[in-house]
Amino acid sequence: MKTVIILAVIFSTVLCSMSYADHVCMSQGGQCQHTSQFCKGTYLGGLCEGPAKRQCCLNEAALLKFGVLCNGYSGNVKRRCDSYGCGNYGARRGGHLHKGLDIKCSDGSTVYAPFDAKLNGQARPYGNGNLIDDGINLSGKGLCVKLFYMKPFNYRGNVKKGDKIGNLLPMQKVYSGITSHIHVQMCDKSDPTPYL
Repeated sequence: MKTVIILAVIFSTVLCSMSYADHVCMSQGGQCQHTSQFCKGTYLGGLCEGPAKRQCCLNEAALLKFGVLCNGYSGNVKRRCDSYGCGNYGARRGGHLHKGLDIKCSDGSTVYAPFDAKLNGQARPYGNGNLIDDGINLSGKGLCVKLFYMKPFNYRGNVKKGDKIGNLLPMQKVYSGITSHIHVQMCDKSDPTPYL
């Protein structure tokens, strides 16, 4: 009887000490651990409580993959470098680093929901009201994502992966010659590349 009580106390202590962030990692099939430990998959930051080097190790099979974001493409094609810079996460942009990933999309093309999500309102990349200063904030599957340079059909509601959610705004009118794209940014500014 003493053994059962001791085990129950240990189990409840472990559950109570698990943070919400750790729960998000575990709900996606991951495990929170220090990045010095071997991970058979991918480390994702921002999903575990504690220091920055304590991250969520997700087995490749468990990793959520975003659906196709833009009409006209069979997959999510990353924007390469052009005269305005490179589209990869962490690319140098003047005095700062690019905190998102750019996915090729033609001006006016239909944009699709990358996963089952709740629409949480407008997300504006610049706040200056120019022609491409619009986007949407989505959350679901333990993630929070912003999609920039699109005009959403709705700013609130629920969508399923692959639903039409808006159209790409006219990037060429603001940045002539740029590779038109949708900007994908995690709300915590961690790297979205593993999801795409």
